[in-house]
Amino acid sequence: MKHIQYILMVTVIVLLAACSQDVADEQAQEPDAALRLAGVTRSITGDQEYSDIRIFLTNGTTATEGLFKYAGESSWTTQLKLKSGVRTYQLYGYMPDDAEFAGSITNWNENGAVLHIQQLPPLATQDLCIVTGVHQVDNESDKTAAVRGAFSFDYDSQRENYINLFLDHLYSHIIFSMRVGDDYNAVRTIKIKNMKLQVADISHYSVDVTLANGVGISSVVNNSMAGTGTRELTIRDTEITLTTTSTTVCSSYVIPATTLFDKLSLVIEYDIYDKRGNKIAERTATNALANPLVGLQRGEERTLQINIDPSYLYDLSLNDPPIVVIRE
Repeated sequence: MKHIQYILMVTVIVLLAACSQDVADEQAQEPDAALRLAGVTRSITGDQEYSDIRIFLTNGTTATEGLFKYAGESSWTTQLKLKSGVRTYQLYGYMPDDAEFAGSITNWNENGAVLHIQQLPPLATQDLCIVTGVHQVDNESDKTAAVRGAFSFDYDSQRENYINLFLDHLYSHIIFSMRVGDDYNAVRTIKIKNMKLQVADISHYSVDVTLANGVGISSVVNNSMAGTGTRELTIRDTEITLTTTSTTVCSSYVIPATTLFDKLSLVIEYDIYDKRGNKIAERTATNALANPLVGLQRGEERTLQINIDPSYLYDLSLNDPPIVVIRE
């Protein structure tokens, strides 16, 4: 009897080992689920630099998060694992991926989704873009641009899968140009030392972006988060001597929200010299930007003209010229 029990135990152990080996062999033979990003197209305004792209793939009730890691020279590597098989995915996402903020997706179906991005800075030196179009191609050399409002592609784990993306801007782009009036320039020289944007009482924004087939971005809701003190972004920290010719000196990206514009100011630190090259004053000028930014829209690029041009030169102090910011 003991001999029979021993044989049975050995048989069970062998069978279990065989089953375990079968599972291991099946897992080892499972093909890689490859998805490759061939190219990216953006609407024409603003920053044209590339970076990491955070992506969300949806299929039925399942959402999978991943990353296209920027490898330089307009190429990306994929950090994403998909199950083997054949299925249709919808893809959503944003660029750049940044540790400062976090993204998630809800309410997805075949017609669209809602993309949530939290802890967005109100002011930024880099543009933030949303994926608004996906186009499937046969190989990495095909750079055919995606069409805004198309999010689906067909996936097959038995082959290489290539897609191109189209991205739209979430922020607005402000460009600052400066000049000195002819009369004032004849008696004084202005050298800009530093320029900053400051926003009071707002620390971050959370953004809800609704994406829809055939449209792309159908709506954006910007929710500001209260903060203490002033958030500041340096947009120029090298010296420049102004002339009577308008010159672009710096730029910034901003969340296009009235709540931000009403609290946004431009701070300029500058030195004043006489025409013999002697520095005679150091000054700081602060200008509210609510009026020049009225109506600024997502994706819009707007130039603000900064003029140092006293209307009545000899009725004003030569060492305290007015600095006026207007919409170009």
